[in-house]
Amino acid sequence: MNHTRDIPQTFWRDDRLPWLELRSTWRSRQAYKRHSHPQLSVGAIIEGETRSLCNGEEYLLQPGDLIVIPPHAPHSCNPLHD
Repeated sequence: MNHTRDIPQTFWRDDRLPWLELRSTWRSRQAYKRHSHPQLSVGAIIEGETRSLCNGEEYLLQPGDLIVIPPHAPHSCNPLHD
């Protein structure tokens, strides 16, 4: 596990699947400005709530929700509460 930007998180990558990256964070309160990346991104909310903006659409994500973000799609993800 690393602590980039003081966030406990892990990454999984495999050279055979360069279009896929798995990232896990725990109890992150970090907001992310709009950005994109070349990998497919799948987010699963386990606890808390987050507001995500993806391709111009806003989503309120709660525990049990999944979000799929296509490669190169502009998106942001910002926690709602502490």
